[in-house]
Amino acid sequence: MALTRQDIARAGLRLLNEVGLHGLTLRLIADDLGVKAPALYWHLKNKQQLLDEMATQMYRDAELPESDGDWADLLAARAWGLRRMMLSYRDGAKVYSGSYFTDEGSPADDTRRPLTEAGFDERTAFRATFTLYSFVIGFTTEEQAVNPAPGQRDESYPELFDDTEAHFAEGVKMLLLGIRAWLK
Repeated sequence: MALTRQDIARAGLRLLNEVGLHGLTLRLIADDLGVKAPALYWHLKNKQQLLDEMATQMYRDAELPESDGDWADLLAARAWGLRRMMLSYRDGAKVYSGSYFTDEGSPADDTRRPLTEAGFDERTAFRATFTLYSFVIGFTTEEQAVNPAPGQRDESYPELFDDTEAHFAEGVKMLLLGIRAWLK
């Protein structure tokens, strides 16, 4: 069986839940796949390319809503979907943050289109989606620092970090109100 980038990414995501981002290595993935580490370097030159492919695979596997309604409802639904996607993996937000999407197009393309159809110019639509996207990644990164694994909580964080669902909902609402103010 020929090894693919997708096989490597899926193995990396499986192992991510066991060992976390700091414990994930190409050698560990190679062992999991039953190959020698150099076989992976044929497909991926370094750990960043691995993370890029893993982030892309996370996105491919996510069930995110398509554009079929109000742009604000779509952005809110996509924000919640991206957060769920990242939370489904230990250190998922760290993997996704700063990664280069390896498929053609961009995850933001489907989200920007409804904004331009609603009257946003291309530049403002890009900034709006990028701002919301950045909030989701930042919030989820912090959330996973407080709760590094299911059922675990780092007690060094104050109770202010509790009730993340409500805090996330408030943040998305604030951003959508701000984005709406840009619509002219």
